Amino acid sequence: MKIGGVNEVYLWSEYLKGDENSFKHIYELYSSPLLRYGFKFTQDEDLIAEAVQDLFVKLWKNRKTIGETPSVKNYLYKSFRRVLIEKLQFSARTIAFPITDEIIQFNFELGHDHVLIRKERLSQLQASLEKALSQMSDKQREVIYLKYYEDMSYEEIAEMMDITTKGAYKLLYRALDSLRENLGGFTMLLLILVFQKLKMPW
Repeated sequence: MKIGGVNEVYLWSEYLKGDENSFKHIYELYSSPLLRYGFKFTQDEDLIAEAVQDLFVKLWKNRKTIGETPSVKNYLYKSFRRVLIEKLQFSARTIAFPITDEIIQFNFELGHDHVLIRKERLSQLQASLEKALSQMSDKQREVIYLKYYEDMSYEEIAEMMDITTKGAYKLLYRALDSLRENLGGFTMLLLILVFQKLKMPW
């Protein structure tokens, strides 16, 4: 996969060989997206930034034992998710409140820059979709985000969320079914508008 004309698999291969410039390039490509992803789990900016830094420190220290990957993005997102959840769990333990992966909230809010449609229609569409998303489980919101916003495959989602590929299919199906119940026939149109940023003639 190429990002900004750069082959990320090549960068990863060079990083594994100890090339600092390639590692720096990977950091510059993914640090901001990972920060944004982290805000879906918590609003603690310091904790998210710390998780990103910890991830890349570990990546550099362990580069000799880390192997090649067909998807750098998926590898980094999954690794970051694990680091962040561990930090959230540790933070919860310090205040005597048990927390697991199942109850960590996944927040999903839509920004106005995600949809290229007339302003008078934007608020209504966003409100309807956000209300529908709020009625879904955290894992359903996350699978919607990974599939339509991050454009991940079912296989990548399965690896990311530590479930089977079949489980990823089922989870997304249930999430879409939930949206259909709340939004009717506008579901897929809204998803296309919001997540793929297509301009539609209105």
